[in-house]
Amino acid sequence: MDLTLNSASSQMGLHRATVAEINISTLRKNFKSMRELLKPGVETMAVVKADAYGHGVIPCATALVEEGVDALGIGIIEEGILLREQGIQVPIQVLGGIFPEEIDDLIRHNLTTTLCTLELAKTLAIRAEKLNTRVGVHIKINTGMSRLGVSPDQAIDFIEQVRSLKTLRIDSLFTHFSTADEAVPDFTRKQLQEFENVIGKLVSSKGSIPKIHAANSSALLKFPESQFNLVRPGILLYGALTSPDLEPYRKVLEQQKTGFQPVMQWKTRIININEIPVGSALSYGRQFTTRKQSRIATLPVGYADGLQRSLSGKIEVLVRGARAPQVGSICMDLCLIDVTEVPSVREGDEVVLFGTQGKETIRIEELAVQGNTVPYEIMCCIGKRVPRVYI
Repeated sequence: MDLTLNSASSQMGLHRATVAEINISTLRKNFKSMRELLKPGVETMAVVKADAYGHGVIPCATALVEEGVDALGIGIIEEGILLREQGIQVPIQVLGGIFPEEIDDLIRHNLTTTLCTLELAKTLAIRAEKLNTRVGVHIKINTGMSRLGVSPDQAIDFIEQVRSLKTLRIDSLFTHFSTADEAVPDFTRKQLQEFENVIGKLVSSKGSIPKIHAANSSALLKFPESQFNLVRPGILLYGALTSPDLEPYRKVLEQQKTGFQPVMQWKTRIININEIPVGSALSYGRQFTTRKQSRIATLPVGYADGLQRSLSGKIEVLVRGARAPQVGSICMDLCLIDVTEVPSVREGDEVVLFGTQGKETIRIEELAVQGNTVPYEIMCCIGKRVPRVYI
């Protein structure tokens, strides 16, 4: 095990019992499995925004570049600067776009940006001309997500106006699906049709753009026709699914021996065990009362680490290869589990919040369902004071 830690963890990682264990070999395998899904000639932009979904952007991006990824997608410009400072040279797109005051940093670090407005396009072009360079931009088409993007009916005119700005280089045309992970495919197909209509009009106008991309992780599994010549996998690379509706696809891939395995496991250790009498209320708010004489173990992990308080009393953990319920309100630094039915439990025993122990597994998707959220949020909320330990 390599005890390489992210910079925020510092030397704390050598002492803390609560860690996020990151298996870089599994990330590499997942990337290879993802490429098995692609049609010939389709390239890959790996999404590593939000610190690679909490996994650590530098180790993950480095491994993916070594595996041959064609580009990286980030959320904010600071993430791109960090990657460049670490020597990452592949194309990097700021998916969330930039503000005018960030243009110089974009150019200085050879980054490209999502583009949705002519105002930003003209400002970019003027600054690029002063610096005697060209800036790469990616035009986003709003087919239904309605966050960023140009409407389909204005797309061709917008593209032509951007093309007239000689210091800008259109690197790609893309869109983003809002419901590709849901059981009913109708809206995704509608989005795809609108995007394809724009592409068709672009071809009719004798225009072309080097890269066309739409497929996120869910679309890679469900809509192979959305691959075009570039795809943008994110959470799939880290071995998680966005929705229970995608579980049948996971099973099919596993049968084909092309599955995706979780890259992260979240672990801690028991710091204390108490014998608690029947009828005793536990933790803040007295939300749980023992129904019998119980053994209650305390774990040094809480909502300050990212174990959200909304999960209180809803989840299970693994200890000695068995499931044990979390009980009482999750506190800032601590939480409680009931180990009454788990034999031979001792202080210091390893506890798995999600991951595998013995023959049992708790997937991150299970926590997401219990918390009425998505796996993305569980991953991204695991705090910086939780050291990342890289295997």
